[in-house]
Amino acid sequence: MIRTLFVDAGGVLFNNINEETEFLARVAEHHGVDRAELTWRAMEAARVYESGRQHVHQVFRRILGGRSWTGRGILDPRWLDRTYMDCVRAYDDNARVLRELREERPDLTMVLTNNEAEHWDRLKDEEYGHLDMFDVLCSSWRVHRVKPAPAFFAAALSLCRASAGETLLVDDRLPVLRAGASLGMRVLHVSTPDVLADRLGALVHGRAEPTGVL
Repeated sequence: MIRTLFVDAGGVLFNNINEETEFLARVAEHHGVDRAELTWRAMEAARVYESGRQHVHQVFRRILGGRSWTGRGILDPRWLDRTYMDCVRAYDDNARVLRELREERPDLTMVLTNNEAEHWDRLKDEEYGHLDMFDVLCSSWRVHRVKPAPAFFAAALSLCRASAGETLLVDDRLPVLRAGASLGMRVLHVSTPDVLADRLGALVHGRAEPTGVL
């Protein structure tokens, strides 16, 4: 029986900003730097702000201010936040499905297991109120680990006092799902946003089999 639900945000509740939008391209253009190099640097540095080791503004100041950059001016955090939020798209149907599930299964522990900067997680919460859907917040900035590291899942299971065998992991990334499955979790691959509404209820209520991952 599923007693704990681990839910990703990017790709499940929202779009993936770095991978699916023009956010990094707009940052590169605004600062007059090479788009491909900025994208590479941002992806490499993501775990630093996602784990809470540094504020996301500090990280972007660094990747825009290295020796090879000729960007104009100092990073404006307000501009960066506005640009980020302008690229965010919420999947309202998926939020509705999760809220309905909370009413149907009050015994189910719903846990946010997301890789994100705390600052941007809270900005999205101010706009969309997604954090209050969850009983426990195990975002990367809260556990100071980043998926798919086994230490992330160990910390999340410990915080929730949950067992892997009674946990359903919902995510859009196969490496994350494989890591969860290797620990004994059941998994649901949200390859497109509509998968959650189509399959989550049946999985939680035991009327369907979880996704298999290779």
